[in-house]
Amino acid sequence: MKLKAYAKINLSLRVFERLPDGYHAIESIMQSVSLCDYITVERISSGIEIICDNPHVPVGNENIAYKAAEKFLEYRKQAGGWKIQIEKRIPMAAGLAGGSADAAAVLFGMNQLSNIDSRLSNIELIALASQIGFDVPFCLIGGTCLVKGRGEIVEKLEPWPQSYFVLVNPDVAVSTKWAYAEFDRLHINLSEKIKNDLEPVVIEKYPIVADIKEELVQFGCREAQMSGSGPTVFGIISQRAEAERIYQQMQKKYEKTYLVETVDEGVRDKDRKNA
Repeated sequence: MKLKAYAKINLSLRVFERLPDGYHAIESIMQSVSLCDYITVERISSGIEIICDNPHVPVGNENIAYKAAEKFLEYRKQAGGWKIQIEKRIPMAAGLAGGSADAAAVLFGMNQLSNIDSRLSNIELIALASQIGFDVPFCLIGGTCLVKGRGEIVEKLEPWPQSYFVLVNPDVAVSTKWAYAEFDRLHINLSEKIKNDLEPVVIEKYPIVADIKEELVQFGCREAQMSGSGPTVFGIISQRAEAERIYQQMQKKYEKTYLVETVDEGVRDKDRKNA
């Protein structure tokens, strides 16, 4: 089974107090976009095998897709094994939930390939996803969602109006753990105009994020902001022709520039009609 695992952007991200387990509570409106990794899931005789076309992606048990397969097998107490092939298109450590999207696709695919009378319910699958990574539950559901807690509370919202986004990744890796630690350390006074509380923290170290925001707006985006823990910045545009023009301008300077649009799911069977 070949699946599309869609990236996400954070239309907003509020960061609150640390929870007893050391992680932060958040409140975020997340949106799935058409940039995706391709995940192929198939049965093998035993074990978990990860293959990826990007040499920088680990293929052992440190890979979140591997952890997803492992968790599913443990939960189901299943014999046999699984082979997972990842065609990586979503930049790594970019604030786009690429790894979480892959893990969500693995859970979805393994469940779909299980006997129909023994498949996990959506509630069971989401509960399992929350044990793997904070963005994985959203990546399973996808579309436009309000996400709270550590990411385990996901409420589907009315779809965001059809929009286009120019994503620009400055090709620097930002650790989510580092971003939240810096958020605590710096105690930056947040402006109400800032929609992503981690943005000033990342800009402090990587001013190129602010430069990209300014360029996107100058070229005609109605607004621009950083996604997640960054460093990817997205500009919002209503019309495709305008989005294509801005995309072409930004791509001249930034190799990792993508033109994407809203999608209303997190994982899609690539062979499904209209997929």
